[in-house]
Amino acid sequence: MSSDQAVQGTDAPIGTIRELVAELLRRREPSALGVILQRYSVPSRDLDPYCRWDPRHYTRNCVVRNEAFELLVVCYEPGQHTSIHDYDSELAWVHPVMGEVIEERFVRRESGLLQLVQETRLRPGMLGAWTRESSIHRFSNPGPGRAVTLNLYAPPMRKWRVYDQRTGSASVEAAGPRA
Repeated sequence: MSSDQAVQGTDAPIGTIRELVAELLRRREPSALGVILQRYSVPSRDLDPYCRWDPRHYTRNCVVRNEAFELLVVCYEPGQHTSIHDYDSELAWVHPVMGEVIEERFVRRESGLLQLVQETRLRPGMLGAWTRESSIHRFSNPGPGRAVTLNLYAPPMRKWRVYDQRTGSASVEAAGPRA
């Protein structure tokens, strides 16, 4: 096999969640993970075992977690959103696979208050990416239908800092929706 063929093979779409996990486990270097995630082309029923829906808040459902990374399926009913938060992971990616989510990015001003600096609609096929230094954000599902994203964190997220939008104050909490 020539080196051109080998490179082309690594760009091939990934068709199942099982193939995605195998590729992530094979190539654990952080610089490759987002590219691998973006290659996942979603079969309509492939993620069903990982989709959990709750009318009160979005859900985070683990596909795989090890010392190098964590892959989650995040499910949003129409109108649901995350808190404004940031991560303790070095790198994070979000790949919408159904519906769309709005990503709002914030910065903390000298006064300590949060300022919205960017709003992006992420749709299937798009990839959002963050580093620890640029990760204050919130996701929401504008509806009218459900939305699902694949979220990848390297290394796995242990906690996150949650921000109060009115005051800018922050608290460190276990990652996930508030009950």
